[in-house]
Amino acid sequence: MKFKILTTVILLSITQSLFAQEGTKTIYPLVVSFHSQCCGVPSDSSVRIFIDSFKKENKVKKITAYEIGPLGREGEYDLAFTLSELTAKQAALFISSIKKVEKFPTDRGTFTFDEGKEIDKNAIPRRAKTTEIVF
Repeated sequence: MKFKILTTVILLSITQSLFAQEGTKTIYPLVVSFHSQCCGVPSDSSVRIFIDSFKKENKVKKITAYEIGPLGREGEYDLAFTLSELTAKQAALFISSIKKVEKFPTDRGTFTFDEGKEIDKNAIPRRAKTTEIVF
């Protein structure tokens, strides 16, 4: 009898740990990653200017992203866009258009664009925070 109870408890704890791992990964349609090259990351001003312009031109009230960071020693971070407020056509236009945005010449570092990027919450450094940003 004790063996059955012990076996059941062990199986339940294994099952719970497996399900706890499930749902830690999220696929975002677009992730803008800000990288450092010795002296900090570039400003996100050019990205913000683009988003404001896109919202006006396409009559979109808001665009939501999640800022995930710091990811590195010099403040590297990601902006993960859900694009859930946009239609499929608007989302495709947003992604293709934002890829043309460039950093300001005076900014150090770079930013890159990744479509369909999977972010695993367990792989994010402990000191990093995820903050919702509504543009």
